[in-house]
Amino acid sequence: MQTAANYQDMSAVDALWTLYRQQSQWVRNALRDRINSQDEKQESEQLKPYTMEEINAMLDAAEADIAAGRTTPHEESMRQARERIARKARMERKESVTAEAV
Repeated sequence: MQTAANYQDMSAVDALWTLYRQQSQWVRNALRDRINSQDEKQESEQLKPYTMEEINAMLDAAEADIAAGRTTPHEESMRQARERIARKARMERKESVTAEAV
């Protein structure tokens, strides 16, 4: 964070640009925190235990899918999981680089 003394050593354009980047980062972080807290609140409100009837219905549906051949091989599931993890890691690295640049 820049101090008032640092701003005096900069040109007006550089000082404004620095302030803009700092404020933009603050706004992004505040929005991200707000969205995350709303997501957590929604998730906690939606969680409820299943009844035995619901569990049995899900098991019946899963067994019917297996019998009909509607399955995904383990290797394919693992490939998809690795891709999802890699994509998330790339996004986090990109956010980290963007935050460092600001």
